[in-house]
Amino acid sequence: MKKTILGTSIFLILFSPILFAAQRAGVGLESTVATGYGLYAVTMRASNSPGAISSFYLYAQNGTYPSRWREIDLEFSPGFTGIGKITDPNHPHTLAEGTCFSAETSDNLPFQKDCNMQAFLTGRAGSALSFNTYNYRSIDGEPYTHSNDQVFMPSNNGNDVFNHYYTYYFYYTPQGIYWTKDLSAVNLTVAPPKVLPQPSFVKKDFNIVSNNPTWNPQQNIAYQGFWYDSVPLTTKKSDGTLSETGTLMKLSINLWDGSNTDPNHIQDWGGEQSPEVGANSSYRFIAYYPLLTPANQVGNDPTQLQYDKAAIYSDFTTAEGTFLVHQKETTFTALWQVSNGTYLWPLGQLDERNLSCGKGGSLTLKISDPYATPRKNSEKLSDCEWLNQN
Repeated sequence: MKKTILGTSIFLILFSPILFAAQRAGVGLESTVATGYGLYAVTMRASNSPGAISSFYLYAQNGTYPSRWREIDLEFSPGFTGIGKITDPNHPHTLAEGTCFSAETSDNLPFQKDCNMQAFLTGRAGSALSFNTYNYRSIDGEPYTHSNDQVFMPSNNGNDVFNHYYTYYFYYTPQGIYWTKDLSAVNLTVAPPKVLPQPSFVKKDFNIVSNNPTWNPQQNIAYQGFWYDSVPLTTKKSDGTLSETGTLMKLSINLWDGSNTDPNHIQDWGGEQSPEVGANSSYRFIAYYPLLTPANQVGNDPTQLQYDKAAIYSDFTTAEGTFLVHQKETTFTALWQVSNGTYLWPLGQLDERNLSCGKGGSLTLKISDPYATPRKNSEKLSDCEWLNQN
């Protein structure tokens, strides 16, 4: 993988050779095929090591940061502590508890009794899931106020998300972005789920949230966790109508060292403790089901929309693996790009030797001490058939 996660101002903070040298090596993948509106799904087990960041997200960057940087994130940051060191006081990290999505309201925002939002200034993230939409655009060359409100929600199953596999979904639609929490692990198939999962949290366009009398972000800074700037993600055609695809991004996963042991820096996204050598996360299935409902007919409830068969599908549970693009078989290396062993800003050192097959059938990402040299082409990555490449 090349770049991201974050959804916070960590990009700027980590840009330091000193911090890079101290970071342990991780690994990441990014799809070779760009995707847009639809339902995204992963069956995975996150890393429980403080300092490590596990992820499943969309990413695109087609210009100088931050003017054209886009992400839709699901992350795990067990070592993050809300210690009040907020880089952007207008966009604090937010803790959300309860049911923060409603199919009964006209804008999907919850009833106040169902959702409690507060600035995350104390405590540790632990097993809480992190949701974010990060997009930045420019007006006349100047950066415009961006969407960057990291929201943490307690997991359904507590620390068990670090011990067993669970399935996670998020919907990317013209009317909003919706996340589920950890659901019972399923073997994802090429067909979309027969019963679409109910989201636990939603982010809507700023104008929609501002018009809601309960969750207007001007009333409480924590309520900004509900909004994002939709312009970079809801592209329009020349006639002004919505694009049927939305902004295209690459489906991505990674595991990296997000720790910060420098007391002079104000952001501790991964926490102040470096992850343990050997810390790992695992992935069994990844799928993307494109949105079939025309963009101009999309309503507020993503579970009432239609989704196509998987345009991207990966099953990592067998020695051969199954890798499909638009239901046609392909190879792991044709579908997934792996880090090339160089120091990649802003994640520090990533190295594909930290990619392997896990026990019981899975794709495993791990943390290691920094590698002195990049991997040589003659080195085998692992004994997986689909990783056995020269």
